[in-house]
Amino acid sequence: MSVFNDYDELTWVATIVGAHGIKGAVRVKYFTDTPDYYLNVELFFLESERQLQSLNVLQIRPTKSGWIVLFEEIDSRTAAEKLKSCRLLLPDDQLRPLESSEVFVHQLIGCSVEDKNGRFLGEISDVLETGANNVYEVRNGKSSFMIPDVPHVVLELDVESRRMKIDPLPGLIEETAPESNVTL
Repeated sequence: MSVFNDYDELTWVATIVGAHGIKGAVRVKYFTDTPDYYLNVELFFLESERQLQSLNVLQIRPTKSGWIVLFEEIDSRTAAEKLKSCRLLLPDDQLRPLESSEVFVHQLIGCSVEDKNGRFLGEISDVLETGANNVYEVRNGKSSFMIPDVPHVVLELDVESRRMKIDPLPGLIEETAPESNVTL
């Protein structure tokens, strides 16, 4: 089981999915809508289960399904294979500036969710990108439910205060949350 950390000044932007070739390049799956913005990155922070280390980028080449990245410190396929599943992070000040209506997905995890009357329903535990709209997984104790990110359901999102206000569709949430005495 992988255990990764969250960092105040670093953001997870990609994951190494395997080795590429014999010279130490790696195949990378990125988590951004604007991958070309990051093609000139000079340094990533690599997180394995044991440590965080900086890696100097020699080359980033786009592919249909991600990037091929060559690091100065990784010089063999064997070394590259050991990096599978490691996360690549960037300092927050190197991230693409957001438009006023945009947020980073990682900023949503842990946001409290309440109904339009202010009743606590749970916290966002995951964000699923479906193509049409995002879907938020909300957990309250051991139960969970999904919230579509559509205007008539998500009434307000305040990332600064880490709060989302919703008007759930009928039948979207169980009548009683099992871990609390709150009737929904």
